[in-house]
Amino acid sequence: MAHSKTLADKQTVQNWIAESRAEINAARLLIQDAAKKIDSQGAYKTRKEISIIKFYCANVLQKVVDRAIQVHGALGLTDDTILAFYYRQERAARIYDGADEVHMSSLARQILKEYRI
Repeated sequence: MAHSKTLADKQTVQNWIAESRAEINAARLLIQDAAKKIDSQGAYKTRKEISIIKFYCANVLQKVVDRAIQVHGALGLTDDTILAFYYRQERAARIYDGADEVHMSSLARQILKEYRI
């Protein structure tokens, strides 16, 4: 009866689901935290949080979509599923507002500025 198991019964797929949920929750919390700070302090004072969101959330989206495509195999790359559309969108999302490295470099400079004498 091993052939009657679904992909969801596979341990690796379950691990990917758990990882994806944890990463999505973390991304949501980052967004909620930044939104509260924007409301209370303004966008200028929330630059660091915004920079984090720009690269972290885009990368979470990429990982989650990539895992889903991996589970679906070649079918995941076709337009027979929504996954190919998501993949194209997430890739574009990582360059809309500048490369991840630009945001990370900007964030690092902002952080280091606080520790320089």
